[in-house]
Amino acid sequence: MADYKKMYFALFNAVTTAINDLQDAQRDGESEYIETQDVSLTILPTSADEKPKITE
Repeated sequence: MADYKKMYFALFNAVTTAINDLQDAQRDGESEYIETQDVSLTILPTSADEKPKITE
């Protein structure tokens, strides 16, 4: 008979590890983005007839 409890916990641990890895990658990417010196942001228009504003 299959040990469903063991299989469930193995799956749960793998999913938790994957989520933690993705969160770490997101934090690393955000930190790298924040530390970048040459960042220009574009404020998107709220309606179709506005032009985007570019900040430097």
